[in-house]
Amino acid sequence: MKLEDSGIYPFIKDYPKCKILYRFGKGECITNSIARNEDYWYVIEGQIEVVATSHNGRRIHVDDNVEDEWTGHLSKYWGQNLCCDCIAVTPCACIRIPNPIFNNLIKDKDFRLFFYFKMSSRLYDMYRRRLSYDLFTPRQRFAAHLILDAEDNDCYMENVSKTCDELGISRRNLYNIISDFEALKIISYEQTGLVSIRDREQLRNIAQPALEFNENRD
Repeated sequence: MKLEDSGIYPFIKDYPKCKILYRFGKGECITNSIARNEDYWYVIEGQIEVVATSHNGRRIHVDDNVEDEWTGHLSKYWGQNLCCDCIAVTPCACIRIPNPIFNNLIKDKDFRLFFYFKMSSRLYDMYRRRLSYDLFTPRQRFAAHLILDAEDNDCYMENVSKTCDELGISRRNLYNIISDFEALKIISYEQTGLVSIRDREQLRNIAQPALEFNENRD
C-alpha cells in the first residue's frame, strides 16, 4: 500500500517528519517492552506481531498489526504499559509520529475518531478471542480454527507455538486433540504442520458453537 492511500495520510500530509518510511526486515524489533518514551507508529506495509514474555520466559502472542493499523506502545495513551515487543513478521514499512505531533493531532475531533476506531476494533477482537477461551472447549476452538483457516480442506500450522498462543491451548493439549481427531478420522496430520480435513461435517459439528460466536458480529 502507498502512504498516500492509507487512512492516516489526510491527517499527516502537512507533517514532513511523519511521511518518512522506516523499513524493517523480517524478525526486526520495531519497539521493545522496556522503551519508556516511544513515539507512535503506523503500519504502511507488512505484518507485525505483538508479543509479551511471561515471568518464566514463555513467549505470549498478544496481537497482530497489519497495514493501515497502529502499532507500538499504544497502551501508554491510557497511562498503561503492557510490556510488549513489536516484531516484524514480514518486511515492513512504517511511519513514525513523534509524541508532540501526535498530541497536536489528537486535539482534532476527526483524528480522535480515527484513532479510537482503529484501536477499538482491534481491542474488541482481542477481548473476543480471550472471552472464547472461557466459553468453549479446546476441542471446539481448534476445530473452529481449522474450519476458518482451511483452503480446499487443508490447513497449514507453520508455527505450532503461535497456534497454541492464539487459541489458548497448551502444546501438549493440542497434540492430544490432533491425535483424537485423527483416531476419529476427522483429520490427518503431517509433521510438516499440514492438517487435512477428512470429515468436514463431523469437524463442523464440534466447532459449531465457536463458529457461531465468531460469526455473530451484530
